[in-house]
Amino acid sequence: MDPRRNPERGKIEKSRREAMYRGELEERAALLQRLGYTKDKTRARLAANLACDFPNGTRPLDDAALDAIVERLFNNGAASGRATSRGKGGNR
Repeated sequence: MDPRRNPERGKIEKSRREAMYRGELEERAALLQRLGYTKDKTRARLAANLACDFPNGTRPLDDAALDAIVERLFNNGAASGRATSRGKGGNR
């Protein structure tokens, strides 16, 4: 019996990992914004977290993706002053 592995499985897993890391960084950025961090400090903190999590330099997201997350959060969240709620229960 030979196991048959889907040749597309690696691409699927890579995209799922990237989506997971992107979501985690978005949540961290929203938390830092709610704590009063500036855009520059938030970006620096997220970059330092990535460097700590991936010390060998093989990060799942590049600097452009990190910049896009921070820009989107601070430009869209600036109008309301808060990041949008992602959990159960919504805003109260």
